Amino acid sequence: MARLDAAVSLFWVLLGIVLCRESVALGLADASGPGSGLFPFLAGLLMLGGGAGLLVRHVLTRGGHAPGEEIVPQFWPAPGAAFRVGALVVVVAGMILAVPYLGFALTGVFGLPILFRVIAPEASWWTAIAVGGIAAACIHLLFAVALGTPLPRGPLGF
Repeated sequence: MARLDAAVSLFWVLLGIVLCRESVALGLADASGPGSGLFPFLAGLLMLGGGAGLLVRHVLTRGGHAPGEEIVPQFWPAPGAAFRVGALVVVVAGMILAVPYLGFALTGVFGLPILFRVIAPEASWWTAIAVGGIAAACIHLLFAVALGTPLPRGPLGF
């Protein structure tokens, strides 16, 4: 199992490097703002960093568990796991289909609380609505306002 963990971590490192390299070819920025390669480049950095962190952890623990880390139960045998995965796919597909009609921000306001509840069913709906609304607002402010990225607009103009 330790070899598989190391191989998967190395895969993420290599995929991150390739994604970063290819994104630079698309252009990270130009005079009008962020280029088409900026967001794939950032995603590549996240993959690269995550994979590198897992590799370092693997080396430091010699393939074992990190100190203080508890062995978590297997995901798939957990009750409702398959349902949660299916629900995530359905909700994300619904959000993708709704973006042209509701716009990016409204789709996030409606979809993110549902995603939150699927991932954390023990959370209250009020918490899910608050977290989803705040997340949608932050994403809109970061991409549409701060970075000037054109996002699909809904019937309310944002």
